[in-house]
Amino acid sequence: MASGGSVTLWIERLKAGGEQTQQAAQKVWERYYPALLRLARRNLGNASVRVADEEDVVVNAFERFFRAAGEGRFPRLEDRDDLWQILLMLTERAASNQRRDGARQKRGGGAVRGKGGIRLRILHLLQSALRGRIGADLKG
Repeated sequence: MASGGSVTLWIERLKAGGEQTQQAAQKVWERYYPALLRLARRNLGNASVRVADEEDVVVNAFERFFRAAGEGRFPRLEDRDDLWQILLMLTERAASNQRRDGARQKRGGGAVRGKGGIRLRILHLLQSALRGRIGADLKG
């Protein structure tokens, strides 16, 4: 059996659901958040930080990942390499969408917005993970 620090074990727990899901989600978040934040920052390029915030991108990627993992939509997710490829793809897509959406006139076309909303989404995501309800909470 893998140790408690094993990414493979975290993946197994995320896929299985149940009471250990929250701990696994927290571990994945802590392990990959800094690298995904740097990736999002690079992918956003010159986009206004207040419009296309890298934290928004990473939280969006994690939301999509946790929802899909809870629904069993990653049949080839087996190890750290698979996890990284999925998180990388989701983060790059989220950054691309953020750049595109930030440039749209109907979305404010570059208007500045506050960062408070994303902080609340992060808090809610982590609280949901701690209650083992990731899949259910992210569907709504």
